[in-house]
Amino acid sequence: MPATLSDGASGKSPARFELPLVVDLDGTLLVTDSYSETFVSALFNRPLVAIQAIEKLIFRGKAASKQVLAEGTDLDLETLPLRKELVDFLRDEEARGRSVNLATAADRNIAEAVAARLGLFSSVHASENDHNLKGARKAERLKTVFPQGFVYAGDCRADFPIWKQAAGAIVVSSDKKLLGEVSASGVPIERVFDAPPSGFRPWLKAARPHQWAKNILVMVPILLGLRNLSVSGALSAFVAMMILCVLASLTYMLNDIVDLSADRLHWSKSRRPFASGVLPVEYGLVAAGLGIPMLLGLGFWMSPGIGLVLLAYLLLTLAYSLRLKRVPILDVTILATLFTLRLALGVVAAGQEWSVWLLSFSMFFFFSLAIAKRHTELLRAATSGAGHSESGIVYGRGYHIEDNDVTLVYGAGASIASIVILVLYLTEEVLSRPLFEHPQYLWFEPLAVFLWTARVWLLSHRGQMTDDPLLFALKDRTSLAIGLAVAISLGLALI
Repeated sequence: MPATLSDGASGKSPARFELPLVVDLDGTLLVTDSYSETFVSALFNRPLVAIQAIEKLIFRGKAASKQVLAEGTDLDLETLPLRKELVDFLRDEEARGRSVNLATAADRNIAEAVAARLGLFSSVHASENDHNLKGARKAERLKTVFPQGFVYAGDCRADFPIWKQAAGAIVVSSDKKLLGEVSASGVPIERVFDAPPSGFRPWLKAARPHQWAKNILVMVPILLGLRNLSVSGALSAFVAMMILCVLASLTYMLNDIVDLSADRLHWSKSRRPFASGVLPVEYGLVAAGLGIPMLLGLGFWMSPGIGLVLLAYLLLTLAYSLRLKRVPILDVTILATLFTLRLALGVVAAGQEWSVWLLSFSMFFFFSLAIAKRHTELLRAATSGAGHSESGIVYGRGYHIEDNDVTLVYGAGASIASIVILVLYLTEEVLSRPLFEHPQYLWFEPLAVFLWTARVWLLSHRGQMTDDPLLFALKDRTSLAIGLAVAISLGLALI
């Protein structure tokens, strides 16, 4: 919540409230940074523009780099997250006749587009050509434009040269040290708006550790080949699973960064750390850029097989995030393949035998669950009227809202196929090998798969399913009961 300092504490005079308001853009009016956003957009959509921007940054400075990015990218400025409380305050001030102005180091194209979006600024001052309007340069410009004085709204220490020339300060930050420094400088503080620092919690949310439950699949081949398992094989599989957990978290971050615009239009994804602006996108890029090579190197050090499976997982995930997620049916096929690669990692890490039946079951089973997620999204889009264009195309996907009949047919069909393959797996492989002491208990598994997937599809078609069926299973009592029964039957088969 914004906080207002009393006149006595701030030393303000009533006349100061009539001075023009000048507002910074990046980190102040916008929660995020427009330069980082345009660079990310170029990096994943127009890499040649990103390379050109880096070249300009090195040889001509940041202003020239900003101009290249602003002119060479199609950043969706309408979805950039705003500081709503600050915008409301500015609208109130503008409504009572106070001049409100935008002054930013962002490129003029970006600044004018954001100004047009809000429609409340009397003037716009921004970087252009090789002139980067930041720090002392911005202060000099504002002194010239507003010789009678002005009140400046900023968010960080880079704004101190402007605050020192201002008649008053609006601080958009929760940093008590920064507030103390501004106050100690003698600049009266007119208003404070909280802008909580990112901290650890947003990183944890961006990493999605709850998704790590999916990686337990790495240990499934160990369970199925328990009689042939060594201690070193089990340890190797566990370490490989942990590497995959961290690698998956970094790819989730990359996926969120790539899909910023679509996520900001989504009913729930708009609250994700990168989409909401709580975490700066450049932080995610640095974390992924440093972490992914280290994890792959560790995988190849353990064994070439582990490294290759991890590399295949990474490349397929990146291809999905950058382009293939927008190709209907192929997108869910890739998701099923990623689940199957988890099983493959367990086989390679533990030194187990390959099972064509198990891998085939995995493909059909997880295809069914992945397309159930799409089915839920299509139904939500059709019901809410949000998240899709006027032509019915769901944002960030290649599906139309009327495709829900197709997703239902393919999903239910894949579910039945997975049950048939599971029966064949038990008949052709499990019962013909001495893998289990009492394999007859395993006949409960096909029934369990049928009951659970039927429940998933029933709830999905009713619109009662959460976005991810696997996460739903971790919270649903019926699903947990079925899972417990499966675990008991496996235990009885092994004893």
